[in-house]
Amino acid sequence: MLAILLIEMEWLKENRTLNGAIQRQKYYEPVRIEDGVNLSGNGIFLKKCSYYQYGNSVLSEQKSSDRLDKQLYEEGLGKAFTATDEREQRLAGLRIKRIQKNRGTFYNIEDINIPCITICEEPENRYRIKWFDSGEGMPRRKGGNEDLYKKGLRFAGQPNRLNETAFVLEEGKAGLLKYNYRYMSYHGQWYKCYYVYAVNDNLSQDIFIRTYDFEYNQMADLF
Repeated sequence: MLAILLIEMEWLKENRTLNGAIQRQKYYEPVRIEDGVNLSGNGIFLKKCSYYQYGNSVLSEQKSSDRLDKQLYEEGLGKAFTATDEREQRLAGLRIKRIQKNRGTFYNIEDINIPCITICEEPENRYRIKWFDSGEGMPRRKGGNEDLYKKGLRFAGQPNRLNETAFVLEEGKAGLLKYNYRYMSYHGQWYKCYYVYAVNDNLSQDIFIRTYDFEYNQMADLF
């Protein structure tokens, strides 16, 4: 069974320092699947961990959402949650469901949505993990499109798009992909980094805590 751990980290330009990088680094390590998560299912198991760095603090998705709600309220752009407003209740419910789902759930292979990653199932319980430049953020990675002349495939006919096999996982094997991007918005310059742990093995709470056989690296100097 293929299991994937997606770790996403977002930070602002002010945190692009040695100390900021040290603060972020410990959150990139693989983690256990939490107690209570259903490990009996079909398809690909996906767990997501999203983090946001504010100064010397690195917050999980839930804590970051709580921080933003508090900030909007203090700035007069929002109001305190009262549990009486129908829209508030609906949004709070959706947020809780998303956070619970991100703890780990099963997906059909065509429904897996990981930035820049394509997964192809092959005979003998093998999985081909491919990386492609998404066209978002900077820098642009070009060339190496292995599907260039394969009619009908997603990136056929696109010579300047990097699209290549990172590794093929046989049963019992594991691989790690690392990549990052820089973005611009009206808030200023910010950064996003992804660590994707992929393991083709029997599913357990400790499946991601292991030695990895392959590593694919698309880390760029984001200056």
